[in-house]
Parts: sequence; structure tokens; C-alpha cells
Amino acid sequence: MTAWADLVGVALLGTRRRAPDLGALPLAVRELAGARTEPADALLTAGALLTAYRRAGWVPESAAEPLPVAETDKRPYLPDAARERLARLLTASRPELLAEWLGVVAEKGLRVPPERLPALAEAARAKPVLRGPVALIAGPAGRWLAGLNPEWRFLTAASPEPGTDAWRFGSPAQRRSWLAVALVADPDGARAAFTASWDSEPAEVRATVLELLGEHLRAEDEPFLEAALGDRAASVRQQASALLARVPGSALGRRMAERLRPLIRVDGDVLEVEVPDGDTRWLRQVVAATPPEFWAEFGSPAELVRMAVSGAPASVLREGWTVVAVRHRDTRWAKALFDADPGRADAGTLIQVLSPPERAKVLARLIRQARPEAVARLVVDLPAPWPPEVGTVLLDWLAGREDTRAVAHAAVTIARTVPPQCLGHPLATTAPEPGSAPWRRALAETLNFRREMYEELA
Repeated sequence: MTAWADLVGVALLGTRRRAPDLGALPLAVRELAGARTEPADALLTAGALLTAYRRAGWVPESAAEPLPVAETDKRPYLPDAARERLARLLTASRPELLAEWLGVVAEKGLRVPPERLPALAEAARAKPVLRGPVALIAGPAGRWLAGLNPEWRFLTAASPEPGTDAWRFGSPAQRRSWLAVALVADPDGARAAFTASWDSEPAEVRATVLELLGEHLRAEDEPFLEAALGDRAASVRQQASALLARVPGSALGRRMAERLRPLIRVDGDVLEVEVPDGDTRWLRQVVAATPPEFWAEFGSPAELVRMAVSGAPASVLREGWTVVAVRHRDTRWAKALFDADPGRADAGTLIQVLSPPERAKVLARLIRQARPEAVARLVVDLPAPWPPEVGTVLLDWLAGREDTRAVAHAAVTIARTVPPQCLGHPLATTAPEPGSAPWRRALAETLNFRREMYEELA
């Protein structure tokens, strides 16, 4: 037990039950504390002196190795107003605003005062969602700090890594970061790296590879994805199948179309479907994996979604078509499905296929027809970033709503997610009336905070 721990133990138990062990104290402290005759006096004296001794009562090391110096950071510092805002953000417990602020700082190529980096690193250690943004803005000083504190190793995630060493030997964050960059800068090298280690990677890494590959898919990836259809992990097989369905003219798409063709017939306004063994789950998967061009011989998307369906539930076909529309970003199918069922439960997923003006138009129509509870659910499901048209439609909707729990719930997401182009909206520039509901005051506060934040960093 250390001398300090012993003193704390005695203080907790009381000096009547246990006397302090002054012999364990440093000589200078022991001499002064030992001069006290009362045990309690000796304990308090020892505690006070040992506190000072631990802070300053030692001879500085003379042979210590100096710390390495961080690389020079040539980025310009933040404006003064932004520095003050960072101090407020670090104590505000609003990680979503801090993440947005960090993203803007990184985009502007600005430098955070180094004395704030430890607090930022600690915030990111506690909130993983902040690790990527903090690593981006930390720069050379962040990498220097990561060398001193292993708990801040995530600060090196954005550091440039030559060759494939980061992929072979890096942490999961470093490997993901390297692959995301390499798929853009050196697509062939990136593919060679993950292909070489594919068989020995755990399932979560193979899934990560496919997730990142999906953003840079090429027709040449088909053989690799075909091989992944036989992967030992079901999640990897499903991802590979979803990616193959997006490859134009893929063998998988042709196989699915060949299976589906003899099962589909059109008789007037009726779409007749034959389901082998009544397996609707199989039908949904085959429809989802079949290219959208297959359906041209049976009618346009608008015609097909309006047809009566016999032989299978219409919902099964529509679920499969929805997957097709999202995978292939097919706006014709997306618009047809919305027109057929404006209040559909998966509107948040399907709406991302539409162009920003069409998205705003569909959204405006939906929120005119839907109950506030449905709009609140839709707002949460809408994928970010939102285009300005969508942000404006939702702020206009909020401005005209009564105070209900659903509206207040939607306002939280809308305040955080509307793009900066919408921060000139009257809700962001006009103070709420006295006595307004708490959600209106919170909405105005968040929008104002974000507007000022962008102005300071402009």
C-alpha cells in the first residue's frame, strides 16, 4: 500500500481504530508529522505535507529523454469567435453540433489551438462518433498526442500512410480509412490489397470491404463478388448479392431474370404471378435481384404498380421493386411506387432515390396528407445530408404546426439536419414569441447557434 493510500485508509477508519504509519512517509514529511503528539493532528499534518511533497517535493529528473517535437502544422488558426465557440461546444454536451463544427473546420483547412486538442481527444474517446472528425482536424499535433496516450490512437486514423502497411498492420480504423482513400486514389492497388488478404479476414472486415467497395463499384468487380456469394458468413453473402445486382449486365441479374420470366404474365390490367411452392420470400428476393430493365416487356413502372396482382401478394412485388429502385437509383420506379402509395412506411428509404427538387415535391405532398406522427417518423428516416429544398419544406411545415409531442420530436431532428443554406429561414433568424413552447425555443436556439457557427467560419 502506498503512503497516500494508507493515510486515506486511516482517515476513513478514524485514528481511534487505526494509527497512521508514518514510517512509510518520505523523511522530510515523516519528521514534521512525527512531531505531532495527537494521532489525528499527525494524520492531518502528514496528509497536508504529503500533498505538497507529491506535487513539488522531488528533484527533477536530469537524464530524462526530451519528448519528440510534433511536425509543423502550416494551417491557419481559427478566427477568435470560432475559438470561443469551441470552448462553449466542449462544455455544452452537444456532440452533434461539435461534430458539425469539426466538419466545417476540416473543410476550411483551419487549425484548432493545440491547447484544446486534449479536451477534444477526451470528448472523442467518450463519444466514438466524434473520433473521425477530431482525427481530421487534429493534424500533426494530434498524431503527436496519440504517441503519448494510447487511448487517443484514433487520432492517427486520418494520417497519410504510404503503401499498404496501414492495411496489413493498421488498427480497424486505420485500415478502413486507408481503404476508403485508396479506392479513390489507387483503385487497382486497393483491390489487390484486400483480395490478397480476403480469405484470412474476419467476417466484419469482409463486410467493411464490401460496404466501401459499393461506393466505387466497377463492372470488373463481378468475378470477385460472384466468389463472395459463397462466403461462409451470411451477411457477406447478402452484401455481395446486393452489389452484384447493381452491376449492369451481371450474370446474377441475368440468372434472376431467367428464373422470373416464365412466372410472370400480363392479362389486361392484371399481373399474374406464379410462385413456386408458394414461397413468397423467394419471390421477393428474386424480384429484388432482377434488373429493372427486365420489366419493360410487361409495362412501364407506373403501369405495373397500378395493376391488380393475382397469384401472389402485391406487397411482395412492391417490396422487391422498392429494393430495385434503391439499388439502381431508378427514379422512374421510385416515382411510380410513391404515386401508388404516398404514405408508404419505407418512404424515408425510397425518397433518397429522387432528385432534390422531386424529393421536396414528394415530401411536401406527403406532409400535407400525413398525420404529424407519421411525418415525425419520416423525418427520422430521411437519409442525410438533406438538400436545401427538403430542409425548406420541413421548416415551413414546422412553422405552421401546433404544439404536439410528435411535432416537438420532429423539430429536434430538423434543427440538427437542415443544411446550412436553410439557416436564413425565419425560424432561424426570428426570436420565438414570449411564452412559446420549449420545443420552439430549442429549435430557434439550435438554428441560431448553427447559423452563427457557419458565419464565424465563412
